[in-house]
Amino acid sequence: MSEISFKNLIQVKESLDTCFKCSFCKGNCPVSEQIFWESFSPRGKMLILRSLLREQGTLTEKVRDSLYTCTLCSNCDNTCIAGIKVTDVLTAGRRDLYELGKAPESVKSLINTIKDSGNVFDLSKEDLDIFGLNPDKEFPKSADLLFFKGCYANYHSIPHKSTMRSFNILKKLNVDFTILRDEECCGSPAYLLGDMDTIRRFCEYNVSKIEETGACRVVTACPGCYRVLKQVYPKLVGKLNFEVLHITELLAEYIDAGRLVFKKNGIDKLNVLYHDPCELGRHCGIYEAPRKIIESIPGVNLEEFDKNRDEAKCCGGGGGLTISNPNLANQIAQTRLQEAEEKNKAVVTACPACQLNFSASKDKYNLKVKILDIYQLIDHVNDLR
Repeated sequence: MSEISFKNLIQVKESLDTCFKCSFCKGNCPVSEQIFWESFSPRGKMLILRSLLREQGTLTEKVRDSLYTCTLCSNCDNTCIAGIKVTDVLTAGRRDLYELGKAPESVKSLINTIKDSGNVFDLSKEDLDIFGLNPDKEFPKSADLLFFKGCYANYHSIPHKSTMRSFNILKKLNVDFTILRDEECCGSPAYLLGDMDTIRRFCEYNVSKIEETGACRVVTACPGCYRVLKQVYPKLVGKLNFEVLHITELLAEYIDAGRLVFKKNGIDKLNVLYHDPCELGRHCGIYEAPRKIIESIPGVNLEEFDKNRDEAKCCGGGGGLTISNPNLANQIAQTRLQEAEEKNKAVVTACPACQLNFSASKDKYNLKVKILDIYQLIDHVNDLR
């Protein structure tokens, strides 16, 4: 294949040429901890992509699988002594594979599902209205604050409960907010898997619908939605006319302003470890807001995983790995949960993807650790002022 075929890799050619082949990036790689083949390590993937770009390699099925056997957690970016954004290079490689029609069939199938139904679960709004909400009665058509729910919250029972708890918190605080009547997928899965045309379509649609509400702030409980709305959408359509916040940032604001105060009610003593979601933490730099919330709740004692904040281990649920290799995703989650089990602490996270993959791994490996989302803690308190 010629270089012309790899138009996205050409744009990151300097990064590929800069790679020292030092292997430091393998240190905290969740995939490398489970698969010991060099081709599945970050360094191996970089060498594969450089060979393809130089016409020194062949795009085989094994090569393709190695590029999609990655959570895109960005730990390799943190450890690269040359300062290379390895995940940007891998994402560029995925775009080329997708555009060349060489992506795995599971990837193509998921993207086709999103295109057809507007969500990752291939369900129509009529088939499953998990919220059971009547937007016209329960929410104003316009408001300064808009809550972007996301696919997981709309169509899966576990994240749905988290989002309903978020709604209840905002209502208890008398916050005036609205939702989109016809919200579609933010496009994050398409972005991570290499389909830029599809995320551009969803971006243009959602931005136009948000602007129709007049919202000046958009909040979401999903780190994947948050990252895409905040970082990717402006690259596709230019500067947004609204601010994007994760719900933990908003609640931390209310705590600082004295609007959100927790009273002791329902929790005598609970020791927890906060798990930093990759897209909220390493990709977007949100570390302190969730911790501020947890530390503000009476009866809850916050402790830390051995690896936390920008060094936090991935849950295994990112980068489309649950689609391409769900068993590996569960194995990666197991290592994180086992540490919590050994410490006899509950795990708290602020990400539906983390929560779902942790729950699947817990069931698969019969682990006893308790998994909570941060909004469950607030719900346990149940008494705000």
